Amino acid sequence: MSVHRLTIRARRAASLVVLGAALVGVAGCGGDDSGGASAAASSGAAAAGVAKAQALVAKTTARPTSVGLTKPVGKAIPTGKKVTFISCGVEACEIQGDVIKQGAADLGWTASTIGTDGSPEQLQNAFETALRQGADAVILNAVNRATVAKQIQEAKQKGVAFVTCCSVEATGDGILYNASPQAQSARIGKALAADVVADSKGEASTLYVNISAFQILEGLGKEFESSYKEYCPSCDYGSIDIPVASLGKDAPDRIVSYLRSHPDVNYVMLSVSNALGAGLPAALKAAGLGDKVKIVGQSADTQTYQDLQAGNIKAVVPFDYHAVDYLMLDAIARHFAGVPIEETLPPLWIMTPENLPAGATDGLFPVVVSYRDEFKKIWGR
Repeated sequence: MSVHRLTIRARRAASLVVLGAALVGVAGCGGDDSGGASAAASSGAAAAGVAKAQALVAKTTARPTSVGLTKPVGKAIPTGKKVTFISCGVEACEIQGDVIKQGAADLGWTASTIGTDGSPEQLQNAFETALRQGADAVILNAVNRATVAKQIQEAKQKGVAFVTCCSVEATGDGILYNASPQAQSARIGKALAADVVADSKGEASTLYVNISAFQILEGLGKEFESSYKEYCPSCDYGSIDIPVASLGKDAPDRIVSYLRSHPDVNYVMLSVSNALGAGLPAALKAAGLGDKVKIVGQSADTQTYQDLQAGNIKAVVPFDYHAVDYLMLDAIARHFAGVPIEETLPPLWIMTPENLPAGATDGLFPVVVSYRDEFKKIWGR
């Protein structure tokens, strides 16, 4: 993946200040109350934006009670299928393999995991191994079609179902289903924009921290910016891009450097909280910004939840591995049952220190507590 150079964009509301001063001057001359009317209209629009943001936050901070998939498969799902999960090699992927194994067992199937380091060569070899070992279905997260194009076509020719999640690739031509596509990223961006505006009551100045090498984040960033400006047109906004090489190294220093040169910023939105947030709360405190700048973001690990519990992070949208894995298995099940796949986005939940569930800091957990029972019912198991 290419790494884009650091880019910085900042907006200032100087034009609004000049306009406001001009209106006051006109009003002071007497005989024209258009300045007051315009100010009232502007104030009303700002209040409406904040109210709209608050309504969305009220909805998304409530813990989901359903995965959102309600239509039963309706036909017999064949048993005995073999599913192979190609792991990216990090801890979260290994845990994900366990969830897929559990879901496969719920379907009367078996599942195995092939570990990789995420490199194209190992992904290709793992895919070839899965096909050679007789897999009926293959799961690979965040697929780049070009990387495994040959293997996808081979799977298609052999009737092997292939599903993915978190990918920018379109479905079809060998890709059966994509759980948590860019549309899900956009939903998350909108919800977190609302959270910032609602919490600040329309007084936010926000830095968005991107990792442009991760293509799936494009929808998140675009929707966060557009929704943020929709809810609060007068709120300042800026963004920086963090190179992949800086993750786990100097990412917090880069963020703090921006904040030092932009002292009005009071919110930081992390496109990937666990990748960008490690060490950031401590760096903010060391810079004297811990009480001024609030952190929000999406995706989390145990350290993120610990920071959330301690109040060092304001809000985070966790990646719901359990729902995503079961949705991928559901797509495979419907494929083998001969019924249409249900295009369902995973549940979305804004977690805060106030609604953090017990045990969250111990590891991955399902957003929807009853997810497994729901899928079993849908599958007729």
